[in-house]
Amino acid sequence: MEIAEVIEEMRTAINEREIETLTRYVDVSKFLNEGYDEVTDELAKNCAKFHELYPHDLFFKFGSMALRVYNSSFRSVHLGFVTRVMKAYFDKNLTPPKNFTAAPIDYCAVELSKMLKSLNCNVKKIAAENSRAVADVEIFGDSSYYGKIWGNLNFQFEFVKINGVWQLKQILNVRELVAPVLDMAERFWPSEWDLGIKF
Repeated sequence: MEIAEVIEEMRTAINEREIETLTRYVDVSKFLNEGYDEVTDELAKNCAKFHELYPHDLFFKFGSMALRVYNSSFRSVHLGFVTRVMKAYFDKNLTPPKNFTAAPIDYCAVELSKMLKSLNCNVKKIAAENSRAVADVEIFGDSSYYGKIWGNLNFQFEFVKINGVWQLKQILNVRELVAPVLDMAERFWPSEWDLGIKF
């Protein structure tokens, strides 16, 4: 199967909530764990700049060292939250809760589903050599509220062929994605959610 076909299968698996299909092409736990460390590093390196942009966000107030210590200390909590939201999202029997307070994880999963429904993707370029490939993929939002929040982002996905199957290894351009994704989160994430999620 070619890279473009793999990307399409992954996109379909996410949209149709088929976790078994998705995990054929990505080790989700490894992907999230390695991504967490890389994002933490970029946030810490740019902590002062982000504090100027978002002075209300205490996450950046105390400097890069405090940020690194905090993310290290709460690593399992943060990744646990992401994992639980993903599990809820891929549950085809998920029932939307009445509000955030009633079921925070399920509520976030529903919000995730709304965001994903607003997105489209375009494979712009694929460079493959032997068992490694890099795909430039544009992921863009539609005219809905959620689509406008997302905007337009370009990803560089690295794939490696393992036992004849292309698998997503990592996002190569995390550095350039951190700022726009952070801005999206700052604009979208309500402050009351911070204390409402029970880990």
